[in-house]
Amino acid sequence: MLKPKVISQVLRQSLRNGVKASLLMTHDGSLISFATHNDKNAKIYAAIAANIWSTYKKQTVSETFLNGGESDSPKFLLLGCEEGSAFITSIGTMLLCLVAENSVHLGILKAKAEALQVHLEEPLLRVASYQD
Repeated sequence: MLKPKVISQVLRQSLRNGVKASLLMTHDGSLISFATHNDKNAKIYAAIAANIWSTYKKQTVSETFLNGGESDSPKFLLLGCEEGSAFITSIGTMLLCLVAENSVHLGILKAKAEALQVHLEEPLLRVASYQD
């Protein structure tokens, strides 16, 4: 059984050294669990991350179709923005997004996201298999 409170505690562990938010959401941006210093921004971060992921995924699929190859969905997106950076990746049927200040090295942000992904992947895939 997957417990949202436990997921939130796991996500909260990444909120150190400049990471402002850690979000777990559906592909349409609906939050499943999150940890952030400012709760009012969580929905905004989720909506933007899901929209960007969806756009890149559609672009990749359409280019692959036109080139006659197999579909190759993005593994992760690393975005540098004016007020910080974001790392977005897929865990089964869900998205994980970390938002950080500009002072955070992108490699550190990627390492934190990958550690969360490894930790959450197995339980989230079990839940996803029940939805199929």
